[in-house]
Amino acid sequence: MRLFSLILAPFAFGTSAFVFVGLIEPISIELGESVPAVGQLQTVFALACGLGGPILARLLSRFDRKYLLILVMLLLTLMNLISALAVDLASIAIIRLICGFFAGLTLPLATSIAVNMVPEIKRPYAIAMVLGGYTLAFMVGMPVGSMLGEFFGWRSAFWFAGSIAMVASIVIALAAPNNIISPSTEGVSFRAALKGENIKLMSITLLGFLSTFATVAFIGPVITQSTGLEGAGIGGVQIAIGMGSLFGLPLGAALNRKGLKLSLLILFATIGLTQIMFTASMLFDMKWITLPFLMLTMALSSAALFATSPVIQTRLAESAGPAVTIAFALNGSMVYFGQGFGAVLGGGR
Repeated sequence: MRLFSLILAPFAFGTSAFVFVGLIEPISIELGESVPAVGQLQTVFALACGLGGPILARLLSRFDRKYLLILVMLLLTLMNLISALAVDLASIAIIRLICGFFAGLTLPLATSIAVNMVPEIKRPYAIAMVLGGYTLAFMVGMPVGSMLGEFFGWRSAFWFAGSIAMVASIVIALAAPNNIISPSTEGVSFRAALKGENIKLMSITLLGFLSTFATVAFIGPVITQSTGLEGAGIGGVQIAIGMGSLFGLPLGAALNRKGLKLSLLILFATIGLTQIMFTASMLFDMKWITLPFLMLTMALSSAALFATSPVIQTRLAESAGPAVTIAFALNGSMVYFGQGFGAVLGGGR
């Protein structure tokens, strides 16, 4: 039950981050903005997470991580409620910027609590289990948001995301362990978090998410243009992304035993192949196989991408020691920067 409560935090975070991506076109029409402009809501949120996570992880290292995580869930609730009531794009962007600065703590807090709950040998699986909540956001949160948006309007997607964050805050308050804090500030520093090969590992995370989210951030418009599907149809493809990422996490935990270099070589070769496949689907008329081909491509891409997380984060935890939360936050920043700048590249004209 305690690990389950931690799974809800990444689920709420991921849903809040991506719930609107299948609804970019209806949002742009109602608010009178361009599709690329609405897509940059992801950029704003991701960059705020990337900046805020490491800074706050260092400043708040002596506070109980459980209560910090509850605070973040409440801020995500507020962000989604204000987004649902917003009358212009600027209002949504501003609240996502402010709350995103704090939301960047979600994954490092949840994973650092998890690794403190299990023996060292089980850390890769604990990390994979908690990050499974993030993949559930792709498999459940995003598709449900897209479907709700099609039938009840795009604002309902934000109401949905806000309700998940509120439920997560309650469950974490009731079930997550207390008193998970750094015993002292000694060794809790950016230098400790970046020692050894950690900078290289974080750079690898950045490249993986940068390349993948140049397409994922605009998956809704791409699917509509390629297949004519909207709303619920887009949600079906998003489910494929979620299933791939959910499979990728235990795959990464298993690959971790094969060695760092071999594991990452296999995974990034797969990511590169899927990006070529995605490009081919947009350049060539594949007729009836376009949709299944896109679903296969997205599933393989997300599986390979998320399989890198247990591999990389296990090494970070071993190297960083007491600075593990900061190391996870910095690696999380690479995820968010990859998502944000990937959206910028994907939305460029």
